[in-house]
Amino acid sequence: MSSETFALVCSMLVEILKLPSADDVEKLPSFIEEASKHAISSTFSHEYDCQFLIPHSLLLLKEALIFCLEGNKDQILHKKVLEDSIVETCKTYLFPWLESAIVDGNDEETLSGILQIFQIILSRASDNKSFKFAEMLASSSWFSLSFGFMGLFPTDHVKSVVYLVISSIVDEVLGFNYGETIRDACIYLPPDPAELMYLLGQCSSEDFNLASCQCAILVILYVCSFYNERLAADNQILASVEQYILLNGGKFPHEIPGSLMLTLLVHLYAFVRGISFRFSIPHSPEAEKTLFHAMTLKEWDLLSSRVHPIGLKWLFQNEELMEPLSFQLLNFCKTVTLSSSGQLVDIQMIAELVYSGETCISSLLVSLLSQMIKEDAEDEVLSVANVITEILVIFPCTSDQFVSCGIVDALGSVYVSLYSSRIRAVCSLLVFNILHSASAMTFTYDDNVWIGLTMKLLDSFNCSLDCTSNDQERKILIGILCLILNHSANKVLIEPAKAIVLNNCLVLLMDGIVQEACAKGPSLFQHNQETAFGELLVLILLLILFSLRSLHVILEASIDWQDFLQYSDDTQSCSFVGIPCHDLCRLMHFGPSPIKLLASQCLLELLNRISFQRSCLNAELRCSAKYLKSIIAVTEGMVFSQDSRVAENCGACLSVILGWERYGNKEKVVIRESKWSRLILEELAVALTAPGLTSKSFTNQQKIAANIAVSLLQLSQVPEWLTSLFNGSLVSGIVANLSARNVTAEIVNLFSELMTKNYLNQEDIAGLHDLFQVCRRQAYEGGGSNAQLPSPEKKAETAVARSADEVCGLLFGMMLDQRTGSCNAGETEQQRLLREIDSFFFQESSLRGQREAAQVSRA
Repeated sequence: MSSETFALVCSMLVEILKLPSADDVEKLPSFIEEASKHAISSTFSHEYDCQFLIPHSLLLLKEALIFCLEGNKDQILHKKVLEDSIVETCKTYLFPWLESAIVDGNDEETLSGILQIFQIILSRASDNKSFKFAEMLASSSWFSLSFGFMGLFPTDHVKSVVYLVISSIVDEVLGFNYGETIRDACIYLPPDPAELMYLLGQCSSEDFNLASCQCAILVILYVCSFYNERLAADNQILASVEQYILLNGGKFPHEIPGSLMLTLLVHLYAFVRGISFRFSIPHSPEAEKTLFHAMTLKEWDLLSSRVHPIGLKWLFQNEELMEPLSFQLLNFCKTVTLSSSGQLVDIQMIAELVYSGETCISSLLVSLLSQMIKEDAEDEVLSVANVITEILVIFPCTSDQFVSCGIVDALGSVYVSLYSSRIRAVCSLLVFNILHSASAMTFTYDDNVWIGLTMKLLDSFNCSLDCTSNDQERKILIGILCLILNHSANKVLIEPAKAIVLNNCLVLLMDGIVQEACAKGPSLFQHNQETAFGELLVLILLLILFSLRSLHVILEASIDWQDFLQYSDDTQSCSFVGIPCHDLCRLMHFGPSPIKLLASQCLLELLNRISFQRSCLNAELRCSAKYLKSIIAVTEGMVFSQDSRVAENCGACLSVILGWERYGNKEKVVIRESKWSRLILEELAVALTAPGLTSKSFTNQQKIAANIAVSLLQLSQVPEWLTSLFNGSLVSGIVANLSARNVTAEIVNLFSELMTKNYLNQEDIAGLHDLFQVCRRQAYEGGGSNAQLPSPEKKAETAVARSADEVCGLLFGMMLDQRTGSCNAGETEQQRLLREIDSFFFQESSLRGQREAAQVSRA
């Protein structure tokens, strides 16, 4: 259309929008949306008639925006779509025009019209649009553009509109009506950034207008810091701010509370000092001293204003500010636990500063915790402890810092004061999380601190503990004892661990719970982790397990592991934390799945320790043949367990016992009389030759059965039934049935043993050789070049317990992690397979070399 027609249509639409009845036209918003978008796009994308057309399109867009924000709400949905479209049009067409205005020198009227539209969006838009629009402008070098506009069009009107838009942006990104300072001083503010720096460095004690300008300048500089904009060089900004501090001493106008302006000044100074430290810019010690004095004596609030991470970090690096910052940090702890929104300084920022290790926040938090405990301020203790816990949730490795800052001493005092169970539970949970996520090196020093805390925790236990108790605090305390024992296995916290395992009250308590569980018989199966007794029994078994894993370190050579192979009635009560093997067998036989798993893990730990000690001392087995038979019977039966973890543990237990055959005749007789091993291996043979005929419960047990077969093949006298089972036809059938898809490290190990014992003929060996070559090639092709090197899997981030109910789950997870990583830690299934295949090839090569040498010798 012609320019005149375009202008006429825009004018008519503007008049329609101004009519009171416009709100009643249902399709008007969608029509105006399309018309205003096309009007702006056509005028701002063509050069011809631009000067004539642009004002009309801008007026239409402005009236459309006002139409959105005013009138009745009957068409709120349609108006919202129109409003979104207008904001998007501003981003797509108007803002790029403003960026080019600095270069092209376009007319002042267009600039003013665009800024007015921006001002309406910033001050009146809905649904958080004003904040998002302000963020978009501020992050697009808006402040530099603004002073460019004022330099390009040096008129009072442009200056007024530009500063008005800046003030609205400040209101959105800072809050607390900080933009009011700019609006109040607008007529006195210069259009040149250099003049702003000059005004900031003047004395304003007698000049209210100058003081008002200085407040506005501080606000503008502070907002610029969040968007990496500089109105002057860093050293010039620092010099001006220091000069302001020295000459004005923190005196502010009455329109804005002095505490808000002091807070802003503190944040701005901290930011420019943090920047100057990076670039070695000299500063004024006198100005720093003056501001620090004001921060100590006057009211200000760390949490009331948005703060730059660089500035926050610099504040917490200054020891001179420890007193005022302690007060601010305590307020932060209270706010973080009582509210979940509107937090300007949030827990993520604090956690990141603690993680950096370059601030004193961790020591401040520990100091606050200690002080609040001494003052019996329960609410404050809860607040600080919860903040430290949240920091550990975000960065578990910060536990090391808190330990080095003395948090154990601070928490230990809770157990000697008359604090409520709620306080003790929160502090105990914090101790648990620190022990769970801190590294072993952290506990190398200050053993006495942990001894003191451990003794206080043990005093909390007594023999009258109700086995059905659901006390949250006691759950956490048992968890703490588990973690101390777990660390002692790495040769740290030895003395605290010794105090635990030798505590008579704890030994009697645990023995009583175990005996009650065993006395329940088949009814024990009903007590899973959902019941109070089941949960307590799980915790007790976890404590026993971690004790068994660390006893060889704690008590060294003073422990006789065969004491665990005696009946409770035949021996004196154990003087340290432990459990007899026959009780573990009862729990395995009658208990629900979690109890079976823990009991089988404890039994495997005991049998391994007994086996190691016997091999070192060449000691005879002191238990009766009947006792050993009962253990074998239980473990053989549990090999068929549906829980593969229980089955693997029992299979490993059986392999350990089979290895005892070389020690004495009693073991030989008992092992030779076993019938279940034959059934297990017959199932294995069927599984490998005809997979479709095996029982469903056995499909996941092939690895276990293969290991048992290896143990039987290694006996000094291999059972006759095993020799007849692995006859030539069966072995050939198994080899023919194998494929690269179903070969495991255990199967390869089994065939290595069969080859060593001459159960394989040359044809079988050749078939296996070709098959394992295929497995090897597929493994390397699938894993790339990295498959050649054992690369430990990336360990998941350490979890943190938020409640007592999560303690048991974390300990159970630790047990499972240590169980899977007990042999060849960090090695994947594929890497284990490759290692066993390489061993098979090496063994095959050696045997072939021996045969060739023998043939040469005979020749």
